[in-house]
Amino acid sequence: MSFIEKAIELVSPSWALKRAWAKAGINEVRNYDAARTDRLGNDWITVDGTAEQIDRHQRDIIRKRARNLERNSDLAEGVASALDRNVVGTGIKPQPKVRKKSGELDVKTNKTLETLWKIWAKPQNCDITGQSDFYELQSLAIRRWCYDGEAFFNKTSEKAKIPFQLQMMEPDRVGSMNLSYMDNAILSGVEVKDTLRPVAYWFYHIDPQGFQTYEPYRIEAKNMIHLWKKKQATQVRGISELARVMQRIHNIDEYLDAEMIAARVAACFAAFVETDDGQTTGRTMTNDKGQKLDNLTPGIVQYLRPGQKMTFAEPKRNAGTAREYVEIQSRKTAAGVGLSADVVTRKIDGNFSAARQNLLEDRKTFIPIQRFLITHFCQPVWEEFITACVLAGLINAPDFFSDQERYFDCVWVTPGWTWIDPLKEVNASKEELKAGITTLAEVCGTQGKDWQEVLEQAATEKAMAEELGLELDIYIQDQQPLDPSLFEDPPNQTTKGVGAQDGAEE
Repeated sequence: MSFIEKAIELVSPSWALKRAWAKAGINEVRNYDAARTDRLGNDWITVDGTAEQIDRHQRDIIRKRARNLERNSDLAEGVASALDRNVVGTGIKPQPKVRKKSGELDVKTNKTLETLWKIWAKPQNCDITGQSDFYELQSLAIRRWCYDGEAFFNKTSEKAKIPFQLQMMEPDRVGSMNLSYMDNAILSGVEVKDTLRPVAYWFYHIDPQGFQTYEPYRIEAKNMIHLWKKKQATQVRGISELARVMQRIHNIDEYLDAEMIAARVAACFAAFVETDDGQTTGRTMTNDKGQKLDNLTPGIVQYLRPGQKMTFAEPKRNAGTAREYVEIQSRKTAAGVGLSADVVTRKIDGNFSAARQNLLEDRKTFIPIQRFLITHFCQPVWEEFITACVLAGLINAPDFFSDQERYFDCVWVTPGWTWIDPLKEVNASKEELKAGITTLAEVCGTQGKDWQEVLEQAATEKAMAEELGLELDIYIQDQQPLDPSLFEDPPNQTTKGVGAQDGAEE
């Protein structure tokens, strides 16, 4: 309180009170409602600190609860399976684009790499356990990212034709220590420089039976793929994608369980006979504790003795709001993970236009996640695969170590999506091709196909049809041929890590 205000208070307390109320009102008007700390906002508790300071105390329990939902909640599985089937689907596949120094595609090297990749992508070659092929590892990676918030893949090798394999490692094995190593800090098991760039990861040993030792060992960052999505500058590890909606999913499951129990109780018909003299009427049975049991049969008319009366149990429940509650909460859950309720709950509402709009919005969520998976998982694996092939002498690349980027170049063909009305979409694609605003590579990419394989297969089928003397309508030309430039790869598809379907939806 200033000197003037104190003087006013001595001269006129009422005037001082009015001034105090006026100042409080001005402050209230100027403040943000979101920052109010009065009785309407004092229950909003916040914490401050770096992302890692906040996350490290809750990361483990969130991961354990997410895994519990994975085992028991159909709604949580709806989120994970929606991501799995739309982001990975049948698998994101590489199409090598190695070019000669003259700029032409090196067809021979690309064909060799495609053949070697098919061999390496088999379970016995790419997975250290020999159980999952590369596309199954993609699916596993996206599911673990959804539930656990992160996935770890150790790049290792065994004596094989292509000396490179992947070892998936649980986030539980990453040490929770916050220490230092030489001049680097260790934050939740991640050794980082001052710039928070990872240098190494510290893991605990776990034997096949699940017993863990607390003597961590170090794996350099160059040998580890850490798949997680950064959301804050000071974050070094991931948090489950379900963290925002986890409590809501749990509440829905608990609510439905309570409704089920209430329905079972309501379905039980019970009657109680009250008597003053302890006597019963009709046939009487007793249980092993001597308690009397009576039977009620359909259509029976039972006369009671004087002083007896019968009361029926009528359990109360209101099931009318269950559907509305679950639908609202399911929609909020879907919105919390950036998806529509249609794709999460598999319940399509509305007309064609509404369904298509939801589908397009969901694809705008799936496509960036596909790019995220390509950039942080698929492309690093591809580069390690190329390096292993060179070291094993499987491809002729004498200038590889002086020009690696040229050999690493590839396009990742993402799985396609089917449309609600395929005829409309096919006609639209034909018109876009004629107008020159799209390419066959983009059209095939939206369906998860390789345009070169499509043309090769079409040529093979046409040649066989002509050899057998068949004249098929699909090979009869009734229009002007398309411009050959329409079949070339668009410029933005010759960079590594970019999906073939990017931009096709627009």
